Amino acid sequence: MTLHDTLRIPDQVATRQLGGETVLLNLETGTYFGLDAVGSRFLELLEKNGELAAVHRAMLEEFDVAPEVLEADLLRLSKEMCAKGLLVARS
Repeated sequence: MTLHDTLRIPDQVATRQLGGETVLLNLETGTYFGLDAVGSRFLELLEKNGELAAVHRAMLEEFDVAPEVLEADLLRLSKEMCAKGLLVARS
């Protein structure tokens, strides 16, 4: 996975905002996943932009973080969420 990948939330995943955090539930597998405020912002930007590079650019403007650290964190979270069926490649 790279920043050039484009991801989306699949239809079988329900999302809810709860007090600045986001919970996701894969209705097919029962996998439940929680995101803190920063993770919630990642998901919000991903839904808007799709491409990880656009999310990376936007988050660099909003958060005080080194570009390479943010890239590693975004890719790690994206891979984990894809492995759990909470994100898929956009076709």
